Amino acid sequence: LASLGHRALRVHVATVNTFPSSLSKYEKSWSCLVDTVEDVKTLKADLDKIQADTELKERIITYIWSACAQIRGELVFKVRQKVPGSYGIPDSMAPQQVAETVQWMIKMCAFMYGGLNIAAKTFDKMAPFSNPIFKDLFISQWFSVKGEGIRFADAFKHIPNTTLALIATAVRFNFFIQSQYQFYLNKLEHMQKDCPNWIKQFKKDLYESIWYTPSFYINIKLLMYTNSKESGHELLSL
Repeated sequence: LASLGHRALRVHVATVNTFPSSLSKYEKSWSCLVDTVEDVKTLKADLDKIQADTELKERIITYIWSACAQIRGELVFKVRQKVPGSYGIPDSMAPQQVAETVQWMIKMCAFMYGGLNIAAKTFDKMAPFSNPIFKDLFISQWFSVKGEGIRFADAFKHIPNTTLALIATAVRFNFFIQSQYQFYLNKLEHMQKDCPNWIKQFKKDLYESIWYTPSFYINIKLLMYTNSKESGHELLSL
């Protein structure tokens, strides 16, 4: 029963509202569950049992609500898999060129247009949301064998704006994270070159401070003790 509500919320997130407010957690999760079993008498009895059990209802609502983060996370993961092949950024391109290209795609929203030419930095301004990655992600996320796009065809057949916006956001997020990573990596490499002694001492101090943080130190001691017990050996001292 809970899995039905979970799937219903996944469809809602993909086609109606990708970022429902956390304040609506109980209302939205419960309504998804109720709507799913509305016409099934045998499931209505189970729904009444859940309604009467506060602890069980809380657990089920929490599980259903996890659909929000789950579907967004799945899409981000698939974007990371597909971006290299979809955008064809050459392996021979220097890191600085890659960073500049990514920044251009983010600034101009070029990543979402058809006719994109990475090398020439051009795209078809008359073809928004037409980059092939949109179709690829639609298929891989919602139109696989057990995808919601097949089981809940009515929700997807008109290609909701919500779904297109979700895909565009996930792709842009991937490029943004990549560009920020490259920015900070370049910054650290410059620091390593310009002030090697400082960066070396900084890393040494940081590592030592991690080990001697009280909560971490206690956890390590407990882990050492647990491992020693499991292996049949006592630690000489804690």
